[in-house]
Amino acid sequence: MRGLVIRLYLCVAVTFLIPLSKPCYAEPATTDMSESIAFGKDVYNLKGCIGCHKIAGMGGDLGPDLTNQGNIISHDAEWHKRHFTDPPSVVPGSTMPRIELTENELSALTAFMLSLRSEELPKDVEGAIKMAHEKLDEARKGIDEIKKSGFNVDHLEVKYVQGWTHLETINNMIYTHNLAGIYKETEEAGATAKEILQDVLSYNKELEHRVIQAVVLIILIVIMVVLLFIKLLRV
Repeated sequence: MRGLVIRLYLCVAVTFLIPLSKPCYAEPATTDMSESIAFGKDVYNLKGCIGCHKIAGMGGDLGPDLTNQGNIISHDAEWHKRHFTDPPSVVPGSTMPRIELTENELSALTAFMLSLRSEELPKDVEGAIKMAHEKLDEARKGIDEIKKSGFNVDHLEVKYVQGWTHLETINNMIYTHNLAGIYKETEEAGATAKEILQDVLSYNKELEHRVIQAVVLIILIVIMVVLLFIKLLRV
């Protein structure tokens, strides 16, 4: 435990001390992606990221291995930019310090992260993972809407966590370069998202049924009131 704390302090020190030195690179004026990636690699090294992260076996091991970072479907450009400027906002409990970056540095470092792929994921797996993410996002919105209607959705929340657990397992497989079983995890993530969406659909039908019942009840009450009023007028 003590060793981990010491390494964390060293990582933070490297991250903050290196930027104090005068940068030895010039920010490129071009928008060419290859130059942006190369500039991002310079930023990565000069900001001390290598002290905590490995890429292709080089660097520290306090943080995740970034060799296949570009294959993490959920870590898009927006995710990386938020992560660099406020790590806990996307990784709760993260001990990674915020990195002071110019807009050009932020964009370049993001481009570098997205370029990191030691091997391409099979296209069918990549597409399935992306689909599972989209379906799970859709399920999240559905759960939130159902919750507003007063339904107890605790069991849906449990399923949602299970779905994200499968996706996090996939991320860990990519981080550790061990893709064995990734087809199964992707299948289960997609199946869980599908189950939630089916349950949400059932709740929506139940909600529609309740609305129809309420409307019919209101109409009946109005008719009864009108009939009573007519009866009173005749007296």
